[in-house]
Amino acid sequence: MQCPRCNTQLDDDATFCGNCGHQVAPLQAKGATVSDKGKLDDDGYATVISDQSSQRSALQTPATTARNYVPPYVPPGVPSQRDTPYVSPQLPGRRTNTGRIVLIAALVLLIIAGGSIGAAILLKNNNAPKSTTTGNTALASNAIGVVSFSDSQNGNGHTNVVSISVNGLAAPPAGSQYNAWIVDTQSELSTGLGTLTRNSDGAYTAKSTNKHNVLSLGNKVEVTLEQGSVSVPTGQLILAATFPPKAFVHIKHLLVSFPNTPGKIGLLVGLVDQTQRLSSASQLLQSIAGSGNTAALQCAAQSIIDIIQGTRGSQYQPLANQCASQNITEIGDSYGLLGTGGYIANGEAHASLAATQSDTTANIRVHAGHVTICLENVKGWITTIDQDALALLNNPTNTAKVQEIVTLANHALNGVDINGDEKVDPIPGEGGATTAYFHGQLMATLALAPVSQ
Repeated sequence: MQCPRCNTQLDDDATFCGNCGHQVAPLQAKGATVSDKGKLDDDGYATVISDQSSQRSALQTPATTARNYVPPYVPPGVPSQRDTPYVSPQLPGRRTNTGRIVLIAALVLLIIAGGSIGAAILLKNNNAPKSTTTGNTALASNAIGVVSFSDSQNGNGHTNVVSISVNGLAAPPAGSQYNAWIVDTQSELSTGLGTLTRNSDGAYTAKSTNKHNVLSLGNKVEVTLEQGSVSVPTGQLILAATFPPKAFVHIKHLLVSFPNTPGKIGLLVGLVDQTQRLSSASQLLQSIAGSGNTAALQCAAQSIIDIIQGTRGSQYQPLANQCASQNITEIGDSYGLLGTGGYIANGEAHASLAATQSDTTANIRVHAGHVTICLENVKGWITTIDQDALALLNNPTNTAKVQEIVTLANHALNGVDINGDEKVDPIPGEGGATTAYFHGQLMATLALAPVSQ
């Protein structure tokens, strides 16, 4: 056989030219045959089909390597090398470059990892609670506190009582005590809420009755560690809770102040006040129902209508001069309970607004829903009273609905226990104005949490 490239005479069983290295015959593995000589698979490999398993042989050589690689000179008469298929080794240059790339990548990753660890340690050190001589972490690490608001029992104030209860709070160091404050963070004014004392069950509590509505005094409640009698917080801050600012606007509309109400009173405050007046007016009506005094009955009916509808109501009328001589003078505060601008509608609107602000809480949502249910109950009862009073105004001799007026007015104020569980709940048909007011105050409940120093 002659080499087609250099014309050198070759043995018949030669695979490569011994002079120039040119491949002159197909590669053959021992015990195998080559299928479709010169045909390459998708990976650029010559396909070797095994007679036994018809699977790709492990002896596969990239076609580009087979074409470009020139094997070293193989002297004639060395069959062991000529009969063995040649498999191209990994080129030395490529192995070296790959190793360098891997080494560089590893170094880069180590530098990045080291920088990240250093940054994390720095942030941890900057944000970690700083140690203090009073040991705030040890004092309050397991503390959970609740701040709730209510009215004084004598009825002389609205939301003027604050109750604080904290569990899991460690005893203060000797000579120190815990003091509570409500703070206006804008004006930086603080109002004392008393000293927390330890109960027999281990809880620390404080209760403060104030001259003013407490919710008007600030937007944050704090517990500090103080020594001796103090009038302003000067010690270490231990626990704190802040009202969510957006939702708090509408909570205050319900409980503290609303721009267009008489005296700018809160909507739920006005609701309770006017339903109290309505209940009193209904009892006065009942006291004269059997007298046959039609003029007095008409005055009493008009009084009830004026309380319900306010000055914007279509049936509102100032009481006649003769009503005063009958000792009937109540007309309400002119704002009205019913109607689009009354206490009920605006109360529902601002309960909903408080519950739907971006910073609202689950507690606010729950109790805002309870307020709304109660207001719907009140609206239904008072709507019926309004219709009954109009009928009596037009026909004062028919007093058949007087008892219904009295009963529903009491429901509107106090609610009614319809399921026999001996309590009035914020559910359809039960809760009245006082229940709505109570759950409005529950909307303002705060959870005290430890403060890192």
